[in-house]
Amino acid sequence: MGGCNHRNRTTWAAYQRAVEDHADQIDTWFRNGQEGEPPAEPDQPTIYWKPGNPLFCERDIAATRRSLLELDTQAAQLAATSDGHRARGGGGDGRVSGSKTSGSVSPAADILDRLVGDLFDVEDEWRSLRGYQPRPTTPVGPRGSHPRSRTIGWLADHLADILAHEDMTGLPRKVFNWERILRHLNKDARPSTSSPIRCPRPTCGERRVAWDDERHYYACGACGNIIYETEHDEHEREQAEAADLARLESSLPSAVAHQVLTPGPRDDAETRTAGTLPVVDPIRIDPDTLRLILRAPYNRPLTEAEILTLPWPPCPSCSGSIHVEHTIVERAGKAAATVGGRPLPAIAPERHAMPKFWRCIGTQDEPACGAEGSA
Repeated sequence: MGGCNHRNRTTWAAYQRAVEDHADQIDTWFRNGQEGEPPAEPDQPTIYWKPGNPLFCERDIAATRRSLLELDTQAAQLAATSDGHRARGGGGDGRVSGSKTSGSVSPAADILDRLVGDLFDVEDEWRSLRGYQPRPTTPVGPRGSHPRSRTIGWLADHLADILAHEDMTGLPRKVFNWERILRHLNKDARPSTSSPIRCPRPTCGERRVAWDDERHYYACGACGNIIYETEHDEHEREQAEAADLARLESSLPSAVAHQVLTPGPRDDAETRTAGTLPVVDPIRIDPDTLRLILRAPYNRPLTEAEILTLPWPPCPSCSGSIHVEHTIVERAGKAAATVGGRPLPAIAPERHAMPKFWRCIGTQDEPACGAEGSA
């Protein structure tokens, strides 16, 4: 009944429609005198159903429990921002100064009442089905936090048994809808449905994972893999830690040899060197944007000879070699001049090299994969 078999149910429904269409095509073929070959039968898909417990699997139950407990947090946040009344706006409403105002019932209060009423109905129905004692009553009003928290906690404790009953299969959808409503009222909705993680399925790995707000889980747009929220958060943490570890463990490529810089005529008499930092920090290609990132902490720009000897990283797509095109920035020199009786030396023209873009050139055994990017 849950989301684990949603793709299977969709595939099987499409197959059944294809079988019905094939039967109509066979009838048409007979009516037309059986001319030509009969319509081919649709291929039956291979489907691996995931067993429920007995209706919902453990992943569905865990997702529903998490959303159910989130209702209490979201309802408390909504109640904290609304005291049950909405004040009239001041100014421009035609009110005479000094006259009394009366509050109108806030829609948030009505929504909280409806939420608690739905939760009470579920608890009462399940108590009746199982022959339990009636739900205990409290002197606190229906919008009080104690009755709501008590009912949510009770439902969470009995959730596995509740979702095993065929008359209670609509509960997950009801809980997910309430969470979506409360998040919208609290302005706590997800800023984006796209996820930064790669699909954890070994045969996929695409970055096309997105949140399905109606079914309340993440799904890969490439392979259809379903990822529940707790699983998604775990994959997000693991992939972030793996990326950080890979950056720490990656060996720094060899740096360009430091060279003593000879002061020019316009410099002071202090001899400057390239410093103690390597030219690269390291040079890398961002796997998402394919941008070549190079940090050169020299105290002067790179020369054309230096940029040709830099240790460029491999292609992120196929691990082949890359070729980096560079551009030359020329700065015109200045002739010697005298300003205010003070002679100024001539400034020689300069040529600076800057990487422009890169492209994959493959390896000795494999051709280029076609990847390229900017710098």
